[in-house]
Amino acid sequence: GTGGATGTGGAPATGGAAATGGATATAGAPGTGGRTATGGSTATGGAPGTGGRTGTGGSGATGGATASGGAAGTGGAPGTGGTGGVLADAGRDSGGDTKLDLQPDAGRDGSADTVVFTKPVAVPDGGTCPYTGHVSYTLSPSSDPTADQEIKAAIDQAIAYYNCYTNISKSLTVSYVSSVATADGNINGNIRFGPSGYRILRVAMHEISHTVGIGTANNWLSFVAIPDGGSSGPWTGANGIAQRDALRPDVWETAAEKQSVLTADTQHFWPYGLNQASDYKTEADLLGHCAMVMAIRMDLGLK
Repeated sequence: GTGGATGTGGAPATGGAAATGGATATAGAPGTGGRTATGGSTATGGAPGTGGRTGTGGSGATGGATASGGAAGTGGAPGTGGTGGVLADAGRDSGGDTKLDLQPDAGRDGSADTVVFTKPVAVPDGGTCPYTGHVSYTLSPSSDPTADQEIKAAIDQAIAYYNCYTNISKSLTVSYVSSVATADGNINGNIRFGPSGYRILRVAMHEISHTVGIGTANNWLSFVAIPDGGSSGPWTGANGIAQRDALRPDVWETAAEKQSVLTADTQHFWPYGLNQASDYKTEADLLGHCAMVMAIRMDLGLK
């Protein structure tokens, strides 16, 4: 199925050496690559002497590399193989598609998400929001304008994700409190931020989850199978388990953390809980967080 000058493609009606040009003696018309003899994917191998890998047929009696035609493309004029096909970028957070993406926390130190939020919408690659959430907030001004500015930037980003990837409604009151060691969220809608290192997107999304029932709903512990003497255990709610399975395969079942099973303690869940800086590697962790929060809220009976 590689064509080539007489002697490589075989005598007329022979597509190459025995059993290499497609079915025996069925390579197509004399000297032609033909579909059956793999002269190019969904195309023709070209006139005699074609074939070639990735658009080059080769010279003389050489039909190309390993008797294959053009990769995912068409044949061409004599002496040229098929043009290589180009796959569209299928990644949720890839940089080769000219779309703006949120920078991941490559160093896993929780700091990369403090850069200017340049993504025009919260949807990967400029798509359409799958949900319409209604999370809003009021910022209580403090005596530290820098703290207020950082908190506002983090909350604006976090709410962009929640309102695009969840159907949750919640009114929040956000403030800077110097005595708070990290940050905290209450089911009454209050979120308090402490030092600058915690006034970031990951923490903001994590604290929003507490305000909508994660670790704070009255029936939270009834869905956590904590063994005697233990501090955490598998989540038993059917919706949470199903959503965790739907997100696989992912980095969390193969990474050193080995977070294959949805697990929880008295206040948190993982993976996708965004509990620590290392829990945010790429935007996929933020999207997974939103999906898991919605599913767990269904188990909790929250709407």
